[in-house]
Amino acid sequence: MSRACARPRIRLVFPKWFVILLLPRRARAPYNKMTTEHRKQKSLWQLWRRRTTWRTVVVWAAFAVLVWLARPSVPSFMIGLVLIVLGEYVRLWAAGHLQKNEALTTTGPYAYVKNPLYVGSLLIMLGFGIMANNYWLLAVGLVVFAVYYAPYKKRREGDRLRERFGQRWVDYDAAVPDYLPSLTPYPKRGAERWRSRLVSDNSEYGMAAAVAVGVVVVGLRWWVLPS
Repeated sequence: MSRACARPRIRLVFPKWFVILLLPRRARAPYNKMTTEHRKQKSLWQLWRRRTTWRTVVVWAAFAVLVWLARPSVPSFMIGLVLIVLGEYVRLWAAGHLQKNEALTTTGPYAYVKNPLYVGSLLIMLGFGIMANNYWLLAVGLVVFAVYYAPYKKRREGDRLRERFGQRWVDYDAAVPDYLPSLTPYPKRGAERWRSRLVSDNSEYGMAAAVAVGVVVVGLRWWVLPS
């Protein structure tokens, strides 16, 4: 038969998992062991599921609405960007000192204000509201922060820290303001220095990346997408 009349060959390609299932049990054993990369992917997926709560969903939904309604101008974008950068700087500074559930943190920004992470978050929220040039959303965010978020966090974390650190927390709580930083540091503060490992442990690098993506998205809403 000539090459021109030869029938085309059909090549069957089976998924790797299907081929493994066809092997005898002993031959399958090496493939049943999860590789390091698979373990890493599984742990990341579990971490994502553990950290995704209804509050996280609400935050992302609110940001989507903010982007949709954003009408940035040059002044609003630049002012908002300054506040966002300042807020994330405060959060990174605080995260490098925070030792959750291990020690009462009184160094870095914690020597001047009890809740620097929330102060940073508030600055970021203000920055995005001003950047989007939508003051209705900004007003709603401030009301939610003042009426629900701040009291809820103070009650929940205050009770936990009082139970864990006792009189040390009581003294610190009485001396350091909640949200308006003091001009003088806490006199009984520790001597620990900022550590990048703590920033990573507190997942703040991921937060910084998410904030940066948010700035880019609002910028695209301004320069690319129609108003």
